Amino acid sequence: MKALGVLVWLAAALLAAAVLLPGCALLGKSEPLESRFYGAQPAAEAAPPPAPPGLQLRLGRVEGAAHLRERMVVRRAGQELAYREDRRWTERPEAYLRRALAQTLFEGRGLVEGLTGRAVTLDVELEAFEEVEAARAVRLRMRLVLRDERVALLQETVTVERPLAAGPGAAPVVEALTAALREGVTRAADLVVARLAAAAASGADAAARAAP
Repeated sequence: MKALGVLVWLAAALLAAAVLLPGCALLGKSEPLESRFYGAQPAAEAAPPPAPPGLQLRLGRVEGAAHLRERMVVRRAGQELAYREDRRWTERPEAYLRRALAQTLFEGRGLVEGLTGRAVTLDVELEAFEEVEAARAVRLRMRLVLRDERVALLQETVTVERPLAAGPGAAPVVEALTAALREGVTRAADLVVARLAAAAASGADAAARAAP
């Protein structure tokens, strides 16, 4: 009888464990991660310097590096990159860059938009659009290639770093990256317009010398 009582007690204990353990696991689950979405739409230049009249440009490829997607990127120690799983862009960063470039070059600076491959073309690769954790800053880096049908007229890398303002959450990062995007696009426009103007002046001089 004593052995039977022990067996009954063990069975009851096992049954209780089977009932309680799933409940404990459910109670121990963490809250689901909630993603927040942010946009980076920089304001237009307040008073952009107009380009010389008649300069034409085609905006070609504007691409992002393979690691730049909707999730926000943070650079940790050394070359380590990570993602902020709860912070996402509403679009991929190169979409913001293309829109800002088009607005600045064609609406702000007054360049004529070329629609064929024969026009001088600007290709851009966005290499970095990230928070730099150790420096409490953000970084934007983009590679510009301005080319005609024969040669590259300009190859330049534009890098912008901005400190993070104090504040909680993602707001300081979003504001700093938006400001870096505006500064980078302004600098890119300065370079492109200057090179187009120089090429146009050179072509005019050559035509004048060749005229009888």
